Amino acid sequence: MTHSPKKLLPLVAAASIVAPTLTAAVAAPAGAAVKNPQALQAFKKGIRDVARIEGKGATAKRIDVRCVAVPKVGDRGKCTGSFDLVKHGRTAHYVLTAKARTLRISPGAIEYRVASKADKKVQGLPGSTDLAGFLQ
Repeated sequence: MTHSPKKLLPLVAAASIVAPTLTAAVAAPAGAAVKNPQALQAFKKGIRDVARIEGKGATAKRIDVRCVAVPKVGDRGKCTGSFDLVKHGRTAHYVLTAKARTLRISPGAIEYRVASKADKKVQGLPGSTDLAGFLQ
């Protein structure tokens, strides 16, 4: 059975529109894991978590951190730098302490510990933070 080109053209056009959409949905389902997480990526997630949890809904701004790479399972890396938390128009500047670090816990997961101290106390924001979590 052969199809005429006039009937086949709309089918090809429809397939070209639907196929990329289906491929994207299969390739990256909601809540997909990070394929190869990096230390800096995990630590920035940690800072956003600090803003949400310890800052009770604050926003993380001016994130300026550096983290030592952790390529192999069991590797630990120090992180240095600073960030700001903003809430209700008030801004607190935080500097990371010596406890700030990352740890590769598996090939696809990195644990972070965001330990920091505010330059000065700001009403509604914590004076210091110490939150651990992971990115996978």
